[in-house]
Amino acid sequence: WFMAHRIREAMKEDHDASGPLGGEGKVVEADETYFGKREDRYVSPRRKGEPYKTKSGKGPAGKRAVVSLVERGGKVRTFHVQHATKDTVRDILVRNVPRETTLHTDGSPLYKETGKEYAAHEVVQHSIGEYVRGTVHTNTVENVFSVFKRGMVGVYQHCGEAHLHRYIAEFDFRYNRRAALKVSDTERAEMLLEAIRGKRLTYRRTGEAAHA
Repeated sequence: WFMAHRIREAMKEDHDASGPLGGEGKVVEADETYFGKREDRYVSPRRKGEPYKTKSGKGPAGKRAVVSLVERGGKVRTFHVQHATKDTVRDILVRNVPRETTLHTDGSPLYKETGKEYAAHEVVQHSIGEYVRGTVHTNTVENVFSVFKRGMVGVYQHCGEAHLHRYIAEFDFRYNRRAALKVSDTERAEMLLEAIRGKRLTYRRTGEAAHA
């Protein structure tokens, strides 16, 4: 268990060193999802930053919030956030995506104001059954979430919230070095070995949570 977390720690990327996602003429999809149960039993939902519970028992109430940015045909960056609010999402976007980028999101109000700061902001309205409009969609980022959730439930089964950021680092590392980007298994292993340099996770630090 401890060794696995040390490997995941090595998989964390230095976003400042690797440069921003997107750019002029490129598309970045942004979305948030809610996963597992928050250990403090509280989460900020999509609307107004206030907690709520749905009648069906589904939705974000009581779950962990995760925000992901995916460059179309490129790399992903995923963040575990304490609360998914407009300010939190804006901070993640402006730190990782330049204004020349075209932004694709769903109809969540989290992205409405921040989207105005970008070259273009295209929206698909899931609430009315719209999922694709020409080349406008959020299918890429939703696929990232699907792989992440299936892996967490089917492989790891349980993850303490304090450790979630390292599991996220693992899934981002794998996605960013996938075969579609012409990265072989050997190259992927070599990249991981190189990433170990200068990083050390002690047993005492394994329980430290990290949020964007």
